[in-house]
Amino acid sequence: MKLSDKIIKLRKVNGLSQEELAEKLNVSRQAVSRWEVGSALPDALNILQLSKLFNVTADFLLNDEYESDDDIPVIKAEKKHSKQKMQKLWGVVTGLTGLLGNFIFYIMSRFIDVMVPIVTYNKESGQKLYTYSSGHTDYSYIYFIKEHNLEFLTAMFWLMVIMGIGMYFINKEDFKSLMKKLWK
Repeated sequence: MKLSDKIIKLRKVNGLSQEELAEKLNVSRQAVSRWEVGSALPDALNILQLSKLFNVTADFLLNDEYESDDDIPVIKAEKKHSKQKMQKLWGVVTGLTGLLGNFIFYIMSRFIDVMVPIVTYNKESGQKLYTYSSGHTDYSYIYFIKEHNLEFLTAMFWLMVIMGIGMYFINKEDFKSLMKKLWK
C-alpha cells in the first residue's frame, strides 16, 4: 500500500477531514491533498507527526510493502515472542492448578481414615487376596481417591499437569504440524 493510500485510510479511520488533519500538523489543506493524491511527499518532520498522530510507525508509513504495523519484522517477532510467553504462562498456571488439586487430595488423604484392604497370599497359587474390613482403616492416597469416588477428578488434575508441561515446552506451531501429521 502506498503512502498516499495509507494517509487517506488513517485519516478516515480517525474521522478527520483533510482540513482537520492539516490543522493538527500545522500544514495547509492543499499539502494534505497533494500527499493523498501522491503528487508530493511529506517531509521527515511531517512523517514523524503523522506516525505519532495515528499511532503507527514511520516504517509502516514509508514502506509500501507493509499493509499494517504487524508486517514490520521487528513487530512481527515481538508479537510472536509475546504469544509464546503467554502460552508458557498458561502452561505454568494449568500445570500448577493440576498439581495443587492433587496435592490437596494427598493432604486430605493424610488426615482422613479410609478403609484399606488386608493383603494376604494364597499359599497354593501365590495369588494376592484383598480382604476389606470396616475395622481396618489407614491413611492412603489411592484408597482415599477410590473410597470417595474422586478418580475422574484426580485424572483431570493429572491431565492438567501433563497439559501444562506440554503447553510450556511445545511450540504451538510445532504442535499443529505434529497433529496434522498424526491425522493424515
